[in-house]
Amino acid sequence: MSNISTEDDSRVHPIPSSVIIVNEATPLLSQEQHLAGSRHAAENVTLSSCMSLSQEDQVRVKELKGLLLLAASSLLFAGVSVMVRWLGVNGYPSVEIVLARACVQLPLGIIGCCIVGVNPFGKQGVRRWLFFRALASSIALLLFFYSLTKLSLMDATVIFFLGPLFKVMIGCIVMNDTFSVSDVFYSILCFVGFLFVVKPRFLFYEMQQHIDDGRSFAIACALAGALMSAMAYITVRRVGQQHVMVHVVYFGLVSVLLCIPLLLLNLQAFVMPAKEDAAYFVSIGGLAFLGQYFINIGLKLAPIGLVTLLRSIDVVFAFLFGVIIFHELPGFYTLLGSFIIVSMTSTISLHQWHRQELRNAAIKRRKSKDKLIRHQQKQQQQQHEASTSNTSSTTTA
Repeated sequence: MSNISTEDDSRVHPIPSSVIIVNEATPLLSQEQHLAGSRHAAENVTLSSCMSLSQEDQVRVKELKGLLLLAASSLLFAGVSVMVRWLGVNGYPSVEIVLARACVQLPLGIIGCCIVGVNPFGKQGVRRWLFFRALASSIALLLFFYSLTKLSLMDATVIFFLGPLFKVMIGCIVMNDTFSVSDVFYSILCFVGFLFVVKPRFLFYEMQQHIDDGRSFAIACALAGALMSAMAYITVRRVGQQHVMVHVVYFGLVSVLLCIPLLLLNLQAFVMPAKEDAAYFVSIGGLAFLGQYFINIGLKLAPIGLVTLLRSIDVVFAFLFGVIIFHELPGFYTLLGSFIIVSMTSTISLHQWHRQELRNAAIKRRKSKDKLIRHQQKQQQQQHEASTSNTSSTTTA
């Protein structure tokens, strides 16, 4: 495992609650685990300030390392999506693929907990939230993997890219986050982009005459998966500080417990993997494990604005691999809708982060001012007591 540490360097960026990785992964650590607004507490917080690398050499090296880790994570998860799509095309059910991934990640997570010396079940007070987070993530993964087996690689990825939009909406309801008029406008544009991608029959009748209802169900699954992924992130904010390996263990365990009954109920028929396909099942778990770890390290190091822009690499990889491997050439409306969705969700994420940093900086300034006032009051009280004591001594003499 990496020896990267950020706890002792306030200039290393906290994980932003406004940023969510939108392939199949959700950051396992929330911003509440780090000191929010530490970078901008004493300076003007502008969107442009978070779109560039630091001027300090040591910090800039860490930021570049974080960006490389995030890019590597996107590539790993793109590889996972490709293998899931490949297995789905060859007749393997999505539930079986999720089960295989969980069976690989669970022992890896337990081994990781043993190496770093943490309890695999986490702290007692938050185990319920850890379970809920794992349950939401497992359901999101099941839905996303199903959409990958039925839709093109780019369509499934782009629809799942709506996760940040759902996260902002849920955060507004559950966490009292701000949802401004501009966010409403961006959300409407996201919906327009979504319509361009899915091309519903009432708008694109001539293009959708030969499309069966299975595509509509797969689109609904991808959309529901994005919603569950957003709920998983909100749950992470409730959990607080837990090691990434603890989350991996819970996710693997809950996924196994969820997938086995689904297969036993024959909701999807189990297919015995062929020898040449067994490596794909194992690789999915291994690559996802590394990708998830890279995400949580990279988010601590990289600049927030560049992290948000880097998320678009997920769609770029989906486009490239879809064209090269599966010969899935998206049409004009799909490309236009994808561009709108990526642009608007990135804009929403940046504005949410900006507002949160402004609030955090204001809270820090207010606390510093209150602390200074209390210190001055204490000094005045001490001076008054000293003056009273001197007066009493003079009177006695």
